[in-house]
Amino acid sequence: MATQVKMENVDRISNLPDSILGYILSFLSTKEAVATSLLSSKWRYLFALVSNLDFELDESSQMLKISTIKSFMCFVDRVLFFHNTSNINAFRLRCGKRVDSDRVYGWISAAIWRGVKHLGLSISLDNFTLPGVLFTCTTLITLKLKTNLVLNVPKDVCLPNLKILHLKSIMFPNDDSVESLVSSCISLVELIICNCSTKKCNISHNSLKVLEIIRSVLYGSLVIDTPALAYFNYTYSVAREYSLKNLQSLIRADIAFLDIRFDSHQTKATAFFEGISNVNILVLSSPSLKLLKCCEPLPIFPKLLHLNLYCDYLNFERGVANLLTDSGRLQSLFFYQEALTNLPERVPHCILYQLKVIEISGFMTNKDCIGKAKYFLENATVLMKLIIRTVPFLSEEQKSRIYQQLMASPSKSKQCCILVV
Repeated sequence: MATQVKMENVDRISNLPDSILGYILSFLSTKEAVATSLLSSKWRYLFALVSNLDFELDESSQMLKISTIKSFMCFVDRVLFFHNTSNINAFRLRCGKRVDSDRVYGWISAAIWRGVKHLGLSISLDNFTLPGVLFTCTTLITLKLKTNLVLNVPKDVCLPNLKILHLKSIMFPNDDSVESLVSSCISLVELIICNCSTKKCNISHNSLKVLEIIRSVLYGSLVIDTPALAYFNYTYSVAREYSLKNLQSLIRADIAFLDIRFDSHQTKATAFFEGISNVNILVLSSPSLKLLKCCEPLPIFPKLLHLNLYCDYLNFERGVANLLTDSGRLQSLFFYQEALTNLPERVPHCILYQLKVIEISGFMTNKDCIGKAKYFLENATVLMKLIIRTVPFLSEEQKSRIYQQLMASPSKSKQCCILVV
């Protein structure tokens, strides 16, 4: 009995090898990992084995005490002071203007000197300059910057192993800043530019696969030359000039132009949409579809398989009708019912022989909506699924009546499943 009691008092976890204890601590937050140093002398410095460091100070409250800020800075200092000199895998820092900028500079530098691979900075400091060693870091694989600063990209920038680059709330003062930064990342596969400002955006890269330009101000031109690009997301207003080429690998494009005037953008629209005409999956907002209809001539999308028109006030006019007519391989179509007011008299080839999935949103009980759904049922010979998404206020009984009407309608496809949700 005494032997059993003695065994129960043994601290088996503390007797594990340090490497295993470090692995266990990696599942905790940085703050929790450091707190284990109070357990015993064995645990005092084990937190230094944790390779992922995450520091955050929420400065949104005006009541934040100076002592809290000082405590946060001392905490980061302590962790980095005792940390293994070459064991930082990921370093994430989020803080605001009330943290000492010199210490922030030192923390970032310390992470880089310790061979950090994944660096995430969300900082708001006045007149802050990023450490120069950041731009020549050979260990970086991921870099995510949200800094609210003017970024002067040095001429000797070289990030040979960087694969993921996210830039948010940054101003590039020089015309060639973006081009210099991107070209220095020879291994880059993902680039996201959000809420940034630049005079010129030149993105020429042979290995880039994901590109997102979101709500960023382009005072000049947008140049894209990316033969490996598979996904492109563009969300903002029209730039002054477009040059999109070598996008033969493009699989999906999400295009959402915002707040634009359509009468003066014919040339720009044509250059933009012709550049992405090899796409397989195309998602368009209402303004984007209007801009597409400004193109002269209208671009042909020979490889288009899936089309999503998330718009609710457009007419099924020349642009959309031609888009369907010229997209002979189209297999799925998603649209809001208000976008389809005039059914094309000559049924497009894709509807007759290719369309397998059709989803109509904003559906109501009126004859117009029912007529649109019947049009597809009566003409789509290989249709496998017709999904009707009704407006929120329809009752289950009304949905049931829609379903019964469509089931009673003649259907060219004998394998079509109708869903009313």
